[in-house]
Amino acid sequence: MKKRIAPLIAAVASVVLLSNILNFTVSTSRFSESYPAVVCPPNRPGLSTAISLTSTTNLVRKTGTSSMQSTQVGIRRFAVASQSAIIESGRVTPVVWQVRKDVWAGAVPCSSPQLTQWFVGATAGITSKGSLNIVNSGLGRALVDILIYTENGALAPRAISIRANSYIRLSLASLAPGSKRLAIALLPKSGRINGFLIDERGRGLRALGGDLVNSVTAASTHLQIPAIPVQAGPNASTSHTLRLLVPGEVDARISAEIRSTDGTFAPVGINGQVIAHQKVIELPMNIKMEAGSFALHITSDQPILGSVFSPTLVQGKRDFLWSTPAAALTEFTLATTGLSPTLVFTGKRVKLKLDVTYNNGKLKSFNIEEEDIATFALPGSARSVTFKAIAKGVSGAALITSRSGYGYLPLNPGSVPTKSSIPASNIRVLNP
Repeated sequence: MKKRIAPLIAAVASVVLLSNILNFTVSTSRFSESYPAVVCPPNRPGLSTAISLTSTTNLVRKTGTSSMQSTQVGIRRFAVASQSAIIESGRVTPVVWQVRKDVWAGAVPCSSPQLTQWFVGATAGITSKGSLNIVNSGLGRALVDILIYTENGALAPRAISIRANSYIRLSLASLAPGSKRLAIALLPKSGRINGFLIDERGRGLRALGGDLVNSVTAASTHLQIPAIPVQAGPNASTSHTLRLLVPGEVDARISAEIRSTDGTFAPVGINGQVIAHQKVIELPMNIKMEAGSFALHITSDQPILGSVFSPTLVQGKRDFLWSTPAAALTEFTLATTGLSPTLVFTGKRVKLKLDVTYNNGKLKSFNIEEEDIATFALPGSARSVTFKAIAKGVSGAALITSRSGYGYLPLNPGSVPTKSSIPASNIRVLNP
């Protein structure tokens, strides 16, 4: 009996295997990759907004109109008179330089619509003249939740509605009256949403400076803030303030490390600090070193958000900036037309390649390799810079100066590709 069963089992197994071989279907996944249009911050009355591009053929349209028609920019340094610009820049990330003439300046990348944005910076105290500007670049009405944290804890969330192809301006004083320390999260429920935070301060007729606060997408247990400026001289300030928020339900214990050309060391009074959750905490940082910049690395046992506030002095004018964390650097192209940024990179081993394209169309490559921190000054004749061959763990930021003030820009791509699947035809649909 056993001799009969064994050949039968072998025959059945052979039939099943053969049927699987002869009756297979080929499954392929194909995707279409495209770059969505990027959104730039709106130009408010009294401000000047210039957008650095790499091509005169980039298409642009503006919010605040019923038309969704785009036209060519015609220039590589595009000035925005009002509203917000939506630009089809492809794989290139445009940079916005926004100023209040002879008062303050700030920088931010134009970016694709965001799912979540966290802003750690600004104040709603008696000196505040700042605002939260939210752009809906989509074709339908948008709904957005706003979460606000202060030195006293979380405030009640606010839900707002924004009509299609428009933006709204919310004064910080109305969002959190009297609060000195702010952290704000934007959580879109619908629409193509981008937020931009302006921290502008004044006392009476006296201007106290301003800056654009760059956003991050999420809290993290490791923050790298690549470029915190240090100014030398009898009238220059070297005091900095570290602002932190733990958005979760558990307090965080942190450690910190400063990396600079003077060496690597721990800042006084920060290591081992316990940061209360859901309250905006500030820690003073008195750093004494030669003029230049340093990087701050923060490690936490809980996801945390942070930034560094730095007073600055430019041509006798007092300004300030917010240095925010930067994600790990990836390959992308940054438009720099009309700017002369100083690029600062940080990591245990800083190694990368820069391809610099000049206004005359010539391209030149530079190899960067240092320990802990490295800087590279781009000339005003540079149209763009492409980051390549980047070592693991490297992040970067740009410091920009003008007669009006100081600006900070994390080196994160604003133009990010999106993928959509392409349906594949199958003859078996017609001949089952």
